[in-house]
Order: sequence, then structure tokens, then C-alpha cells
Amino acid sequence: MEPDWRRLPGWRDVTAAEWHDAQWQRAHCVKNARQLRAVTGDGLDEKFYDDLAEDQEHMATMAMLVTPQMLNTMAPETAADSKSYSDAFYADPIRRYMLSVRSDRDPRWPSHPLSSRDSLHEAEMWVVEGLTSRYPTKVLAELVSTCPQYCGHCTRMDLVGGSTPSVDKQRLLLRPADRQETILGHLRRTPGVRDVVVSGGDVANVP
Repeated sequence: MEPDWRRLPGWRDVTAAEWHDAQWQRAHCVKNARQLRAVTGDGLDEKFYDDLAEDQEHMATMAMLVTPQMLNTMAPETAADSKSYSDAFYADPIRRYMLSVRSDRDPRWPSHPLSSRDSLHEAEMWVVEGLTSRYPTKVLAELVSTCPQYCGHCTRMDLVGGSTPSVDKQRLLLRPADRQETILGHLRRTPGVRDVVVSGGDVANVP
């Protein structure tokens, strides 16, 4: 069962029809601490926001973008006005994935020592913009540089979302329609490709 979103002060008056509407979800994503406060009210203490700001300023590889549905799964059984909500929110594993704070990170190894902006070297293997060809019969298509939500562990942090203080993002230069036509043109000329993997969040963000 999905937790009742109305337990959170900012969504107390949100109807079921609104909640289950994809456009409402998209329009009400949480993108910063101010919006998070508006949703949780007094549920999170200042220590959390300080911890979040420290991570955003020095460590975050992704900008903040969390859908209401995903935020609602964090600390699901604790009321937002409970004294234990902040502790449960801190400990929640989904929160650690989606909304990292500085104290989540190991003091000595805040990230993997071999991590880089493009650890998988995908942009180096582009045959045309957005199309990674690592194997003879399989390619990866990155159609857009956005996603419905930004996960702190994203392997495509090189491209997805806006730049952060610690990651200067790669930029797609072609217009989306031109990029997609260029990708399709390459595939038409390369019959050996049998498998096209479309980057995870792209399908939800392409008309």
C-alpha cells in the first residue's frame, strides 16, 4: 500500500485525482530545501537542512529533483508532526538514494576513489551525439539530458540535470529532434546493431 501523502502538511489538501495525475506529480517535484520545508512543515529539524546544504555545496553530483510519489515513500509510517519523523527520514534508505546529505558519506571516502564525471566513459564512445557504441551489436541512446527525478547514485551524472558545484555537466548541443534524427540515421547505416538501449529516464521525458 502506498503511504497516505496527506500525513505531510504540504499535501494535506491534495486529492487522490491530483496525486495520481502524472502532470501534477511533475509540476510539484521538490527541487530545493525551501520546497522540502513546504511539504514537511516542522517535521525535519534544522540539523537535516544544514546537512543537506553541506552536501549540495560540496559533494552532490546531481541537482535536487524528487517527485512527490518518491518523497512520500520516505519514512512511510511516521507522521510528519511526530518527534521521530526527522530520525526516521534520516535513516530511510530511499532518502539516502534520492536526497543525500553530507553525513551519509564516509569521512575518508565520500565517493568511490576511481569515480569521475563520466566513470563509464560513455561520451568518449559517442558515434554521434548521444549514441554510445561500446559493443558491435548494442548501443546506448541518450535522447535528453533530463530525468523525471535525480538520483544521487546516477551513473549518467555526467549529462543529466544541471551542473552542481562538484560536477560541471556535459551539454548536448543538437536540438532534440535533430539529435534523434542523427541517431536514427546512424542506426540505418549500421545494420549490425541489433539492440538499442534507451537511457533509463528518457522514455518518461520524451514526447
